[in-house]
Amino acid sequence: MKRSILAWPLTAAALGLLGSCDSARTTTDTSSGTATVETTVTTPGDVAFSRDLTQGEYRFQIQSNTLDNGQQLTIKTRRGDALVTDPVRLNVKGNVTDAVMGDLNGNGNPELYVFTSGGSMGMGGVEAYEFVDKSFRPIQSLPKLSNDLATGYKGEDKYEIRGNHLVRTYPVYTGTDANATATGQSQTVEYTLNAQGMLMPMPTTPVTAPQSSGTSTSGTTSGSTTRP
Repeated sequence: MKRSILAWPLTAAALGLLGSCDSARTTTDTSSGTATVETTVTTPGDVAFSRDLTQGEYRFQIQSNTLDNGQQLTIKTRRGDALVTDPVRLNVKGNVTDAVMGDLNGNGNPELYVFTSGGSMGMGGVEAYEFVDKSFRPIQSLPKLSNDLATGYKGEDKYEIRGNHLVRTYPVYTGTDANATATGQSQTVEYTLNAQGMLMPMPTTPVTAPQSSGTSTSGTTSGSTTRP
């Protein structure tokens, strides 16, 4: 009998310990980010970006709040005043700068594109989703730039939707190191969305950065003209 009395407080303590462990776990939102996004529960700060977009009978509410490192993005979908699905929440690097709707693959399902800037090395980014059967399906992240398009790339991406293309534009530098300077030219890359939810780059001609002025064999620097 004494044994059963002792077992009860131990069992209660064990249950309390399990409950405290559950409350400290990292939440997982499988409907956002790339394939699976793990977002640690944090307390967001002030609203940094807010926009409502409508496509068909659905209204998409996009909001970002400041964090110590980046922002927390929240996406809610409503039909009338009612929520259609659980909100998408994820932490993004940099700042949310714009949000637009599209239908790049032409299947009639709403697509949401959220653009960010000021992330790692000043690179802009895209968080994209297709709304299918009252739920969000993440659109795969942009593929890496090919070697020729990455020549002179140092971030500062700008994005927009033109027709059924996602258009990415960034300045071209003389190199990729800290001493590289802007050439005054920009590179544009257009992407289409295939049936598998992947953004695919279209054939693009790389911008050729102008060559810096050299030095002649006589020791006179070329590239400048002295007026009489």
